[in-house]
Amino acid sequence: MNRSSVNRVVACGSVVALAVAGGCASAPKNTSAPLFFPSPPAQPRIQFLTWASGADQVERTRGSFEKFVLGDEPVVQRAINKPYGIAVHDGVAYVCDTKGLALCRLDFKNGAYDVIGVRGPGRLRKPINVALDPLGYKFVADAVRNQIVVFGPDDQFVRAFDVPAPCHVVDVAVYGEELFVLDNDETCQIVVLNRITGEVIRILGGPGGEPGQFKIPNSLCVSPDGFLYVSDTHNWRIQKLTREGKPVWTKGTPGYRLGQFGRPRGIRVGPDNIVYVVDGATEIVQLFDADGNTLMRFGGPGDIPGALGLPSTLAVDAASIAYFKDYAHKDFKVDYLLFVVSQYGPRLVNVYAFGSFPEGYRFAESEIASLPRLPLAEGIGPVEGTDVSQDPAQLRAKSTRGAGSPDEAGEPDERD
Repeated sequence: MNRSSVNRVVACGSVVALAVAGGCASAPKNTSAPLFFPSPPAQPRIQFLTWASGADQVERTRGSFEKFVLGDEPVVQRAINKPYGIAVHDGVAYVCDTKGLALCRLDFKNGAYDVIGVRGPGRLRKPINVALDPLGYKFVADAVRNQIVVFGPDDQFVRAFDVPAPCHVVDVAVYGEELFVLDNDETCQIVVLNRITGEVIRILGGPGGEPGQFKIPNSLCVSPDGFLYVSDTHNWRIQKLTREGKPVWTKGTPGYRLGQFGRPRGIRVGPDNIVYVVDGATEIVQLFDADGNTLMRFGGPGDIPGALGLPSTLAVDAASIAYFKDYAHKDFKVDYLLFVVSQYGPRLVNVYAFGSFPEGYRFAESEIASLPRLPLAEGIGPVEGTDVSQDPAQLRAKSTRGAGSPDEAGEPDERD
């Protein structure tokens, strides 16, 4: 992110050059000890860097002289309302706002905030998830339109692809010339479309509990090496499949220990093929290797920076490191960034760095901040026949919205 001063030239009668010290808004910097996961004596691999929830953390602030010359702007609240999906590349984050009914654009690279999809044929009605391709096209899964809405590299509407009915579109992934669309209606299937024409190429999966079948799945992605991963929410597991739908492995049982899930939500894979799974019940992100072995976790419930509030999904990006390097520990080598979305609380887009310290690097535990210890005692999440209203994710949402607030329909894992 750019922290440099802004020099402006103001002409008044004759040309007079005035250097104006303008502020540059930046995501909040944590002035306390850095927060790492896992805590010592284990070697830290993930550092919490910063957060953003709207224009206040992204856009440049106007200096006092600039305000004098240009006048005060009307106060307009420009922030994400209720986020869900996110995609990031080269310092720009695209966040699906399910209440604001827009795709919010947080440009950390240039210090700008904007919204997309608020009018015309590209108007969004319930953007749930978004995927980016290498050319800069955005593919938005809209759960009310039941379409994949496409925006170009210039953020202008291009087209919309229909998904065969009955359907409830909740996520989308792009790989080569194919779009993988997750449908968690009673069909519980993956519809593969041609990314250029929208033509249906094949359909994968179906309802059930066997490998390759799903029960109200929440999220999907394609790894760099071409495998399909699915967050199979109401089967309390994740699955790895070939792009033709052949099962490779399944992982997970109901519960709150590592390797178990209370409510598996967003799933994404890093450039190193580490699998990241957001759990809305425990409010953590779990890491697995490409063979399904449990590695570690980060995040956790709380109201301090680095904690998560009903997390939904995440994005992985290695091209944005330069814009967040000032937040990282000076000796921590960052491999890529993780952008985790919280649906509730003041910090909605949480930025973490995955990396490592040099071999043999040591520092005292007192030099590192930590979240309150998360009790990962054995416990069973919502299972068949139980009261779903007691799901911790539901309770957290209700307590945040206030007593008596109705649940919202349309979330990928909260079906009517």
